[in-house]
Amino acid sequence: MSYPLRRRLARELIAASRQNAPMRSSESGGRLLWLIALERTLRGLLLVAAGIYLLARSGANFGDIANHIARRLELDPQRPFIRHIVAKLGHLKKHEVQLFGALALGYAALEITEGVGLFYRKRWAEWLTVVATSLLVPLEAYELVRHPSALKAGGIAVNVLIVAYLVRVVRRKSG
Repeated sequence: MSYPLRRRLARELIAASRQNAPMRSSESGGRLLWLIALERTLRGLLLVAAGIYLLARSGANFGDIANHIARRLELDPQRPFIRHIVAKLGHLKKHEVQLFGALALGYAALEITEGVGLFYRKRWAEWLTVVATSLLVPLEAYELVRHPSALKAGGIAVNVLIVAYLVRVVRRKSG
């Protein structure tokens, strides 16, 4: 193989490897995408842990566990809010806990897929994140109307901003 041909091949390989390389947070325009990827991946890993815990402890009395945690955190278990949570968790049936565990693992797979795809700058991951996040906004808005809180409003605002940013990124790439 001639020297110019080897140089050209090396340049093409380097360019191709950069396209498939994980993004660095210092790349222009990549910092926000990198943070979204990190958030999705971490949330997915937490959901994996929660799903495994729920499936492994599906026969446990979560009311007793919640009561124990409330006491350890020095929360008054007689307060109506705490008592309500403990009662709800105490009435969960084994199949409901198993269902919640399986759903947590399924949602974790989606979140980790989004995060890793965004980290590797894959266009399909940008679209997946736009669609998945957009589909949840109406449910979050409904929940905000039913039970308003600043935390829920903040969550919706962040998700809408993520969708708007990713739509802009995808359009810029295709334009």
